[in-house]
Amino acid sequence: RRRPKKLAMPDPPALPLDVGPMASDARSTSPGAQHAYVQSQSHLLKATSDNPLPTAVPPPIAAVAGLLGVRHVLCLIGLPERGKPFIAQRLSKYLSFFHGAEVKLFDVNEVMDRAGGPPGSDHNAMFMFEEIKAFMNATSSAADRNMTVPRAGSGRSAPASSSSPPSPEVRPVVVREGSAEVQLAESLATHGEEELLVHPSDRRRKNVDSGKVAILFANDTFACFKEKWSGTSKERRRWASETLAKDRALGAKLIFIEVIVDRADILEANLRARERAKNGPTASRESAGPAMYEDELPDECLREFEDRARRFQRIYVSMQEDGSEDDLSYIKLINYGDKVVTNRMHGYLRMRIAQFLSVIHPTPHVIYLSRHGQSEYNVLGKLGGNPPLSPAGQEYARRLAQWVPRHIFYQHGVLTKCRLWTSSLQRTILTATHIPHPIVPASSFDSPDGISSPPRRGSHETDAATPSGGTPSHRFRSRQRSRQLPPRYLQGDEGVLNEPVWEQMSPRVYRNLDEIFAGEYEGMTYEEIKKIAPSEATLRSMDKIGYRYPRGESYLDILARLDPLVHELESYHEPLLLVSHQAVLRLLYCYLTGRTRAQAPKLSMPLHTVIRITYDGWTPPTEERFYLGPECSQTDGQTHL
Repeated sequence: RRRPKKLAMPDPPALPLDVGPMASDARSTSPGAQHAYVQSQSHLLKATSDNPLPTAVPPPIAAVAGLLGVRHVLCLIGLPERGKPFIAQRLSKYLSFFHGAEVKLFDVNEVMDRAGGPPGSDHNAMFMFEEIKAFMNATSSAADRNMTVPRAGSGRSAPASSSSPPSPEVRPVVVREGSAEVQLAESLATHGEEELLVHPSDRRRKNVDSGKVAILFANDTFACFKEKWSGTSKERRRWASETLAKDRALGAKLIFIEVIVDRADILEANLRARERAKNGPTASRESAGPAMYEDELPDECLREFEDRARRFQRIYVSMQEDGSEDDLSYIKLINYGDKVVTNRMHGYLRMRIAQFLSVIHPTPHVIYLSRHGQSEYNVLGKLGGNPPLSPAGQEYARRLAQWVPRHIFYQHGVLTKCRLWTSSLQRTILTATHIPHPIVPASSFDSPDGISSPPRRGSHETDAATPSGGTPSHRFRSRQRSRQLPPRYLQGDEGVLNEPVWEQMSPRVYRNLDEIFAGEYEGMTYEEIKKIAPSEATLRSMDKIGYRYPRGESYLDILARLDPLVHELESYHEPLLLVSHQAVLRLLYCYLTGRTRAQAPKLSMPLHTVIRITYDGWTPPTEERFYLGPECSQTDGQTHL
């Protein structure tokens, strides 16, 4: 086999802890949380004898700076219990995880409590505005370093990275070596602000960062009704729009997102979610059963809600479509994607927000993640490729096929529609090849007499893998029990099904779910890579999420191809089994469980294990793991991906 040549290159320098691609937490505003490039590029940005004036910051990539330079304030408005905090949380996670944006959530109630002024006062309004400005204006990346060079004729002869003694007129800034402020500090110490190509306070410096989004919402819509940032009337919305527009230096644009819900099932789902969040997690979801998700709410709770909604509706003013607010940018989200109305929503970020809002919903999601069974390359410790399953992997495929009908087809004993995704590589397709795909009449999922009971447990050893807690049904309805479905329906005999049907676990193949491509190192072991290219191995070990294999991919490249799939995943109401690969599942696992993407490369995705994740956007996600066996080595080449 032809091996790539070992390239002569200097060993990468030890890097400071504050350089890297990690996205900020949804509520974080601390400087240094966002970065303009990945660690494994740092050694390429140093001055050398051949390149004394290097590029200070490489061009942006989507996952690090996908919303380049944009600044938006999103104001969520609408009647009580429509799920505004839920939308704020989901949207902030999506924008920061997949697009590298800096996002901060502003709970209007919490900010007004800190402001301390009377409800609706100018003091409260300006206090909130100053908090928004502080977030937007914070220097939190090194994206503007290319502009930190002297103007022509300033007399500078040394490269930007050289160390020159500070001039007596300018006091040097003390910073850690390699931090985002180093180059600016050195240039200020040598030349002063007026001699730089772009002044440190110039607005152009603010338009090259990864993008910032402030999301305003209210946990208690009644308590903040009079506040100017609540958006509950035409006058308040006009004030907020004009206030942001007057501050040209801030450069932030305002978007109103009005959440309109008139479907009883969605309203009840939001109320149940609120009660779950208020009361905290139950001791055991198994003991709580589906009643936690499906039983009727107490009459007292419903009466309180209806009374509050009627009183609020009398004084609340919806976004007007009579022309009086046509100059404002807004989205009307009606029944969570049933209908979406947009006005003056031009630009990349605005349309991405509208698209994402059209697919999310407050119904609990149930996602099952599974790596493929052990492959022949796993046994040999090789990276990538398209190998078949080993004998142990084939056994896992058979056990998975027996486990799925008992644990995924039935949620709380109720027959439930479910879906199956795999990658296009044969090891995932072979892992799912034995999973049954019964054809079931659509009426079996909706009618009281069409829901079957779960099959009886057999004696296979995988039956011992029982869930430690219940999983919510994909619909909010009362629990129902009835007779076993006739076998002919499950087998899909021709001539019998003369009504709409559903194919359980209908297999769908997505190349987006393929394993990270190792480029020139496909089919090699990690030890072979360290031997022929030690510098590449070092770069990979110091920056697993940002490092790109030669002519291959990085974790950040995977994020770009997972983005459209996550939109589809978020739109589903049915449980989904996703059979994929370690690097891909690491990222999906972090997104679904609320972790940062920087944590992904170090996570363990064990072989022959199914991970069930349940989340609804209101309460913390829950996770359960089911080990199906057989035993196999968990230390393989994929561990180093």
